[in-house]
Amino acid sequence: MSYKASATVTSKGQITLPASIRERLGVTAGDRLDFDLSASGRLTVTAVKRRSIFENFDELQLPSRGRPSTRKDIDDAITATIVEKFPRPGRRRG
Repeated sequence: MSYKASATVTSKGQITLPASIRERLGVTAGDRLDFDLSASGRLTVTAVKRRSIFENFDELQLPSRGRPSTRKDIDDAITATIVEKFPRPGRRRG
């Protein structure tokens, strides 16, 4: 199902995304939109939702040591999670 709306480009090259489109995409101030322009001239817009930092805590694996976590424990867990989720080409794990 397609949904159409239009917007006018200002002299500064800006557009206002129509409220109906914002609502359908579920975007709010601060969210990012990615634009993909095909060779045929078709523009695809994808909403990229902001994630709360607290949503990332679910993915963070803090080891249970029988004591409160220290800043180093947390920093080490964050580093391990980043390395696991966003590996760099050529970097060896482990």
